[in-house]
Amino acid sequence: MKKFSKSLLAGVTMLSLAACSGSGTAAGSSAAGSAASSASEVEVYMSDTKAADIKLADTKNLVEVTSYELQSMDYVTTAMTEDHTYNADLVDGLLENDQKGNLVPCLAESYEVSEDGLKWTFHLKKGIKWVTSTGEEYDEVKAEDFVTGLRHGAEFQSGTGWLLETILVGYSDYFYGENYSDEEWDKVGVKALDDYTLEYTLMAPAPYFPSMTTYAVLYPINKTFLEGKGAGCKLGAPDMTNCEFGQVAPDSILYNGGFILESNDVKSSTVLKKNQAYWDAEHVYLDSIKYIYDDGSDPYSVIRGFEAGTYAASAISPLWENFDAYIAKYDGYVTDSLPDHSTFGVVFNMNRQIFNESNYCTNDPAANENTHNAILNENFRKALRAAYDVKAYNMVTSPESIALSMIRNINNDSNIVRTSDGTSYGDLVNEVYNANTSTPADLSDGQYAWLDKDAALAYIEAAKAEGIEFPVHLDMLVDETSKARSDRARSMADSISSNTDGQIIIELVMRDSDTVTNIAYRNQDPATMDYDISTFTGWGPDYADPKTFVDIYSPVTGYYMKAMGLEAGPLDQVSDADIKQAVGLVEYENLYKAADAITDDLDARYRAFAAADAELVESAFYIPTSTNTRSVRVTHVVPFSRVYSVCGMTEYKHKGMQLQEDIVKAEDYNAAYEEWIKG
Repeated sequence: MKKFSKSLLAGVTMLSLAACSGSGTAAGSSAAGSAASSASEVEVYMSDTKAADIKLADTKNLVEVTSYELQSMDYVTTAMTEDHTYNADLVDGLLENDQKGNLVPCLAESYEVSEDGLKWTFHLKKGIKWVTSTGEEYDEVKAEDFVTGLRHGAEFQSGTGWLLETILVGYSDYFYGENYSDEEWDKVGVKALDDYTLEYTLMAPAPYFPSMTTYAVLYPINKTFLEGKGAGCKLGAPDMTNCEFGQVAPDSILYNGGFILESNDVKSSTVLKKNQAYWDAEHVYLDSIKYIYDDGSDPYSVIRGFEAGTYAASAISPLWENFDAYIAKYDGYVTDSLPDHSTFGVVFNMNRQIFNESNYCTNDPAANENTHNAILNENFRKALRAAYDVKAYNMVTSPESIALSMIRNINNDSNIVRTSDGTSYGDLVNEVYNANTSTPADLSDGQYAWLDKDAALAYIEAAKAEGIEFPVHLDMLVDETSKARSDRARSMADSISSNTDGQIIIELVMRDSDTVTNIAYRNQDPATMDYDISTFTGWGPDYADPKTFVDIYSPVTGYYMKAMGLEAGPLDQVSDADIKQAVGLVEYENLYKAADAITDDLDARYRAFAAADAELVESAFYIPTSTNTRSVRVTHVVPFSRVYSVCGMTEYKHKGMQLQEDIVKAEDYNAAYEEWIKG
């Protein structure tokens, strides 16, 4: 989430040290020097092993590298990708996607919708088993389990509960209410009509609702098991301090998915074993999945494991000084990873309240206020956007062709939907934006629409006329443990400083991985978002509708309000409504709500959502920049064997995946791709 002049950055750091003093600045400066030093001392690795001689030692037991660690197994409450990565293999929902992304039955065998589009009825398969962590049969999956899952999620304030606030009858009132009685729950639009029939009642037609059922907030939980995990787990009387359901331990949940958690060792490994009682076990080809924790400090660790026959795949990284030698070594075997549907970018903290992690003058209220005012200034935000060389940022970890393809200029998946005439959503946003702006730009994926030093300097002059004093310093947390993340951050800081003649300075606050992720990623408290800007905000689609991206920046319900240091809630009930008005969030909300109200004409709905996305671009309260990291890689994974989806939990599942002993040849992959893309 991207080549830089170390001497320029060193000069910037020295200037900030000369102007300020304090333990925060000293620690940040020291860490930056340490990271730069260790990165330069990485030992170059290249073995003599020929590509044709590299064999995968075990094609039934997958070993993968990850920097994600499992934080919660309460799959209906967590909103973190690091949790979904594991939980998606442990529990199934009503529907899933097949190898070509088509929505297909999973625990439900069929479903239908009422003529008015408000009632969705799902018919469950019979004989689906819940099993314990030892594989022992516990119970059959019933319709009531989906009711239990939804209620537990609401009572435990699910991080993804907001997905249903404007969808499901009565859900928002129950979620935010103080009365968790059975009588209040009965007002929520979910009912088990019998053991195998489940009914949802929606507030308004939502044709994308079936795709929502692939997301964990709608997954089932067995009530007897849940309430046996502590008094605080009891439905109607939630107490998070006295409930062991979903804690990171194999016996904290029941399983109906393809795998069972066998073990989890922090910063070491996590192992999943095949669920032998799985209802679709014949399509689970792996006996186990082992995740090896890797902090990224050794950029050659994965290719070493790959060439030793341990890891099933490895990227070939431009970070390696012998990158070209590796491309030559694996000639005929190198393939590109698929395009990613997520969007990453730069988020601004609009209301920073804490300065423990800082490189600039935290003891100068005037300096802090100037930075705050700059962030609220649209011309300043556009200056930063025009100065940021996103292509160079991406090229730190991806070859040029892929680095270009990763660039994204809108906060949405450009192909999330298409209109009835085949127009992509990205093209809609492009059209709407350019019809309503005085600064036309091509917002298509694959090119950064904004990079322009002259424009950046012009925006700065406009910001000065509006009272902003320069230079402006912005603290940004950086994971010093990871060479890739550190190098990308340096690239970003260098381009912005260069293209503003040093008038916008990104202060790289170098910290260990845990500190960075706890503040900028896992943190749920707006008041403790200790940065001015962050690149840790990425989002992938949860269901097949533009709303899945647009609503995350709703000032009323948006999940990413907290990342902006703001409080989500009705504008007449929050203390920061003036900030939201100043930066364009209120206008954005009006456009979002108008779009979501259109349910009977999908073309009109999509065009209305495009207007909201165009407003985000125009106001620049968030700066979309790229999809997640793509790579050139070598792999033993049989091409397109794994189930595939652009949204929901299916994208994390290993169901269907098969491994082969030899490295996949590029010609075989390309042939498989041509067949796959047709579907």
